[in-house]
Amino acid sequence: MSLLKNTIAVQFFLILAYFLAKQPVYAQTYEPKKIQELAIKYVEEHSTEDPKGVLNISALPLDARIPSRPCQSPLAISSKASPPFNRQVTVQVRCTDKRTWVQFVHVKIETLYPVIVTTQQLDKGTVLQAEDLKVAMRPKHFVRASNIESIDMLVGSKTKRRIQAEKAINLRQICMVCKGDSVIILAGNKNFAIKTQGIALQDGNLGEQIRVKNVKSGKTIRARVKDVDSVAVNI
Repeated sequence: MSLLKNTIAVQFFLILAYFLAKQPVYAQTYEPKKIQELAIKYVEEHSTEDPKGVLNISALPLDARIPSRPCQSPLAISSKASPPFNRQVTVQVRCTDKRTWVQFVHVKIETLYPVIVTTQQLDKGTVLQAEDLKVAMRPKHFVRASNIESIDMLVGSKTKRRIQAEKAINLRQICMVCKGDSVIILAGNKNFAIKTQGIALQDGNLGEQIRVKNVKSGKTIRARVKDVDSVAVNI
C-alpha cells in the first residue's frame, strides 16, 4: 500500500512538473508606461543620430484608463512607416497569443542642437555681455543660418530690438558693428598690414561689407566686418 502511494505521488509530481514546464517563458503583464518604453526603444533602434545634435525621442502619453494587459509571448513591435522616420511616427505594439491585443503609440522624434539664447530679457540698444547669453539645446527649426555658435563672438554686440528671455539670438536682432561705432580698420595683404581708426557709417555683422569713414584721411571706404570692433580691407 505504501509503495502504491509513493507511485501515485511520483506520478502526480511528474504531471505537475510537465504542466509547469509548459508554461510560457515570456508570460508578462504590460503596463501602459512599459508599452511606451518599448515603442521608444524601437524608434531609437531605427533612428540615425546627427553627430552635431542630440536625438530626443518621447512618446505621447497613453490614455490613463488603459489597463495593464498580460501577454504569454514576446510582443511584436512594428510601424507602417519606414526608417528614417520623420518628426512623428506611429508604432504598433501587438500581443500575438490567444488573447491577442494591439496598442498604438505615437512617438515624437526631435534632434536638438546647441543654440545661443538669452538668459534674461534684453532691451533694444543693450550691449551684450557673457552673462546675458548661454547655450541651450533646441529643435532643428530654431537653428538658422543667421545664428552664431560662439558666445565670445557675440559679446560686445548691440541689440537692434527687444529680445525676450530664453530666445535664440540671430544676426537679424543685433549689430556686431553699429552705425556710429568707433572701429579699427585693418588693411593689408600677405606682405604687410596697417591699422587705423574708423567710424562705421552703417550697421554690419560678421562677414558683411559696410561703409566706414577713415578718421585720419576722411575718406569713406567699404570694409568687411571682422568682429565687434574691427573691419578688414584687402589691398
